Amino acid sequence: MSEYSIAIRTIGKAGEKYRKLLSSIDASVHRPRKVVVVLPEGYEPPEDRLGYEEFVYCPKSMIGQRLEALKHIDSEYTLFLDDDISFSPDFVDKLLEPLEEGKFDCSTGPLFSFFPASRAGKIAGTLTGSVSVSFFNRDMYVKILRSGGWSYHTFNTEEKRYYPTESFAWTCFMIRTQCLRDIDMEDEIPWLEKHGYAVGDDRVMAYKLVKRGYKACIVSNALYEHNDAKTSTSSQEMVNTKPSFCMGFFHVLFWKRFILDLETGWLGKTADRICFAYWLVSMFGYHCLKSVNKHNRSISKAFFRGVREGIRFMHTREFEDLPAVNP
Repeated sequence: MSEYSIAIRTIGKAGEKYRKLLSSIDASVHRPRKVVVVLPEGYEPPEDRLGYEEFVYCPKSMIGQRLEALKHIDSEYTLFLDDDISFSPDFVDKLLEPLEEGKFDCSTGPLFSFFPASRAGKIAGTLTGSVSVSFFNRDMYVKILRSGGWSYHTFNTEEKRYYPTESFAWTCFMIRTQCLRDIDMEDEIPWLEKHGYAVGDDRVMAYKLVKRGYKACIVSNALYEHNDAKTSTSSQEMVNTKPSFCMGFFHVLFWKRFILDLETGWLGKTADRICFAYWLVSMFGYHCLKSVNKHNRSISKAFFRGVREGIRFMHTREFEDLPAVNP
């Protein structure tokens, strides 16, 4: 098997969940060449240690911590992990296989817990064009839609298969190290982290990877646990309406930069605008219904403040001067 390194993004407060991650790494059949743990400046490293990891620091940034690890890694492949992941001893080998076969450049396992769980959530996601079960792309894990949303497909995880995907959770993925360097994710930091909370950074990374000509897949039987420490969304660090504001802001700019601007034909651009307009109108109706509840009303207001700010920001020189997705 090929050599690989591990990059862990943390703020050092995941506790027991971080211990589970270290135990998983230590128990892996295929041990890493190097483990790089990236923390924001000013944060203390976790007390739990493998004994051979390297701690590095960078300015606080969810995306920046990923990219900082690249400066310290020279192996062909890198397994990027959040600090609340656990997996089986053969997990790494399962992710490396499609890359070593030359079929894909990036791989991860399925994480169905990120998909809508309730029937009401599934119906709302489908009706608004935000997230829906796939009807026409059942050979894929996730397909990005013209509305800026996405469709998904679930499958039997006992049967080994590679499912191409245009998005996946950034909590865990194996990649050819040079591929992540090549897609210039640092170009996306100014707008993704403009409000201090990076919504959709995983979708941007995966979709930009695909648009740059690389291939990503889900290995159906490469199962892992996302123990979800939620260290970056604690009440001490953000108000409860901030995620909703940032989601509205993100959706508008993702659609503009990665859907509309990458479309070359006028017919396709017209379809993109119609799908986005449908999403906007249907989301307005959805949030009006939710606003009957006072708590939901503040969240809805925050979401549409984010949408308005996204529409305003897309016309600024700062956004227009971002380097092209396809240089």
